[in-house]
Amino acid sequence: MYCHADDHEPGIGDRGERHLIQLWPAQPTDPVHPPISDEDLQARTEYATAMARQSEEYGGDYTVHLRGDELGGS
Repeated sequence: MYCHADDHEPGIGDRGERHLIQLWPAQPTDPVHPPISDEDLQARTEYATAMARQSEEYGGDYTVHLRGDELGGS
């Protein structure tokens, strides 16, 4: 990958600076994460099942009795 910033205006760009980035494959290495156990797979399945269920609607009706002077009236 090659980049050349050609904006020579002060404060903008790199004043003609050139950048070259080279990438190449790394040597194969052992996996970073341990293999997934049957217990982990079961826990994932239970979690996905629980998240797919409809949650119950939370709410309620409350009756509040206020007197006229508690409403801020004069």
